[in-house]
Parts: sequence; structure tokens; C-alpha cells
Amino acid sequence: MSSQSRGSRLPDDSESNDRHRTEERAEGRLGDELGRRFASFVDEHGEHKSDVVREALDEFLPSSERSRYVLPRDPELADAYVALAGDERRKIAVDVAEDILCRESHPNTPKELVRQEVLEPLTETGLIAVEYGTVAVHPLTTRTEVSDGE
Repeated sequence: MSSQSRGSRLPDDSESNDRHRTEERAEGRLGDELGRRFASFVDEHGEHKSDVVREALDEFLPSSERSRYVLPRDPELADAYVALAGDERRKIAVDVAEDILCRESHPNTPKELVRQEVLEPLTETGLIAVEYGTVAVHPLTTRTEVSDGE
């Protein structure tokens, strides 16, 4: 294989372990103020931009073990809970909750299996309750609220 046909692969990459095919790529534009803060942080700390973005996303995204919210340990249940939860306690009809989960956190799970495979295990976490055709969802709680005793 010539180096020209390798495209943007690194020297150790092959067709089977091409990092550009196995890693998710995301692009975005930052507004003036956020862009300045980002550039300043990178310069002051000698960090690589991509490392800062990865760490920030890891902290922000719900299935992260380092999430700022109290979440189920199972990443799939964490994603499901975040799809249903908000800043305040809420009640949702079971069929609406199933629709939300099928659309947002479990698109490959048939709707008829969502109650058994997602809602029932999520109930065991204590973050939701399912009764009389309604799902009661505890609001998102930051880890600091729990560690501060609130």
C-alpha cells in the first residue's frame, strides 16, 4: 500500500484499526466569549485543545462515571434516566416514557420491551417509580448536593 492511499492514517494504522473509522469525530464553533475563555485556558495550562474538549464532554455527558449528577452505575440506565429526568420531579404516562426512551436513549430496543428491559431495572435504582400507568421521575441531583447532605 502506498503512503498516498493511506489518507490521514497514522503510520501504525491499518485498514482494520484505522482510528478515523473507530473514533467519533465532532466539530463545533465557539462564540466570542467562550472561544476566548477556551483559548486562554489552553494557553495558560499548556493543554491540547482536543484533550480539553474530551475531558469537558466526559464530565458533561450523562453516561460518564464522572458525571456531575447522581446516576445509575449502568451506562444504559444512566442514559435512560437522563432522558426522562429534569430539574424538577415529574410524572409521565408510561407510554410517553416508553416513546421518549425509544427515541432518545434506546432506539434499538423495541417499544414493547422498554418497560421490561429499561423501566423495571431503572425502578430498582430508586430514581423512578412506575405505578398505575405513570412514571414518577426524581429530578436530576448533583453529586455535590448529596455529598453536602442536602
